[in-house]
Amino acid sequence: MTNTTNTEPTTTEEPATTAEAVDTDAGEAGESMESLMAAQDAMDEAFKPGQLLSGKVVRIDAEGVLVDVGYKTEGMIPLHQLSHRKDVDPNEIVKVGEQIDVTVTRVEGAEGTLILSKKRADLESAWFRVIKAQETGEILTATCTEQVKGGLIVDLGLRGFVPASHVDLRPVHDLSDYVGESLELKVLEIDKPRRKVVLSRKKALEELRGKMRENTMKNLEEGQIVNGTVARLTNFGAFINLGGADGLVHISELSWKRIKHPNEVVRVGEQVDVRVLSVSPEKDRISLSLRQARPDPWTTAVESMRVNDIVPGKVSKLAKNYVFVEIADGVEGLVPISELADFRVTKPAEHFKPDQEVKVKVLEIKPDSRRILLSIRQAGPNQGMGGRHDSVTSTRGDGHSGFTIGDRLQGQLAQFLPPTPEPEERPARKPRNQPAAAPEAAAPEAAAAPEAEAPAVEAAAPQAEVAAPEAAAPEASEAAAPEAPASEPAAE
Repeated sequence: MTNTTNTEPTTTEEPATTAEAVDTDAGEAGESMESLMAAQDAMDEAFKPGQLLSGKVVRIDAEGVLVDVGYKTEGMIPLHQLSHRKDVDPNEIVKVGEQIDVTVTRVEGAEGTLILSKKRADLESAWFRVIKAQETGEILTATCTEQVKGGLIVDLGLRGFVPASHVDLRPVHDLSDYVGESLELKVLEIDKPRRKVVLSRKKALEELRGKMRENTMKNLEEGQIVNGTVARLTNFGAFINLGGADGLVHISELSWKRIKHPNEVVRVGEQVDVRVLSVSPEKDRISLSLRQARPDPWTTAVESMRVNDIVPGKVSKLAKNYVFVEIADGVEGLVPISELADFRVTKPAEHFKPDQEVKVKVLEIKPDSRRILLSIRQAGPNQGMGGRHDSVTSTRGDGHSGFTIGDRLQGQLAQFLPPTPEPEERPARKPRNQPAAAPEAAAPEAAAAPEAEAPAVEAAAPQAEVAAPEAAAPEASEAAAPEAPASEPAAE
């Protein structure tokens, strides 16, 4: 009895202990579920639309980009929310493992999937950067994406517009050259409600160029040889860009020889070495020389040339009393008018023309004055003379050929004087006491006399007066002819 009694309480206590344990586990499970739901609700409330997050790219596929932002599941960026540019490859915008900024657009589904947008995050970041740049004057860098009417569209993380008048320092005729290029820009205007940003590359270039110009002007020294780019050409010279500062090379300093226009020596865009002649920061002026940065051909030519040498040359310039002849590249000599030919020359242009090839004799070399005296006459007889000879050579007593002042005046006045007639032969005058000739012989003389005297009367009146008595001779002979038969009977 005693044993039976002791056993029953034992069996009745065990079920009670088990029930209490079950109730305890159920209570703990309820509490944990409530805490998880509360934590989830708190997390869902933490991710609100428009919130900016930072996450890591986990996967890129055809549906979009998965980003881990520390949520229970990865957030999804649809392809159309990756960039404001259209039809772009997602792999060109983001890479797996890259840390990016995104914006929460919404939470959808029972699992609370986050839908994210990189485009909105970039837009907000870009607006903040643009506003700050306008306030501080910062220069922004953006890529030109397309050309539109009146200007260019650039990508700043948002669309920006650059008017055509602000694309460069000078007017641009073809804006398509800038598409795809990276441009430095300054903010001109912002209209955030209308999502409008206007920028200027011209302003940025002016600012950058001003800084570079200050540095260039500070580092330049007279006599220094520097490298530059031909920026533009004018009738009076060429402007060379030295890196933010333009220097002028006057046309007289472009070449050692005489030129008519700078384009004969340089062209726009060409790289050249120039010598600094002077720097005037107060006048904002730099004077340069191209020819002084190159070897002097005059020195080389003089070293290889001697007096009395006969060298080939080319007529470079004609003047009133002399001719310039180029005997080497950049080396000219002077030929006086008296040394042009063996005959008198009054106008060099009548006998010579520019670029005509001639041979000259070196008469004198003056290194100090950089002058060479030449002679075409002594190098060869009448070489290349294309005009008429004005007169024959007059030889002076000293053995030199040339002309005198009297020769020149006589030649100039000859055109105003009447021509001098040539002297004509007149028939000899008959003696007054000479017997008359027979009628048969006198007849031909009488017939020829008028023909001989006719030119004399036309040429000069005094000759006609002298010939008048001679014209009467045939009449006397004709009158004497009848008297001859009368004397014959007397003689018989």
